[in-house]
Amino acid sequence: MAAVFDRITGALERRLTAEADAGLARGMHYPVRWDPFFKDFMTIADIYRYPTQHFDFHHRQLTLDEPD
Repeated sequence: MAAVFDRITGALERRLTAEADAGLARGMHYPVRWDPFFKDFMTIADIYRYPTQHFDFHHRQLTLDEPD
């Protein structure tokens, strides 16, 4: 599974690096009720950011506070 993850994230990184600024600025409307991080209009750059925002949100929910 780790090899699959590395292959997929590597491919995404290569596509993101090759994407022009104008391409990252393209976007479309999304239903905001689907997810708290969705905006009415999201660019491709927003879509690339979304998985990290979503993961960080749930990570904070599931992480216990460190004892003092």
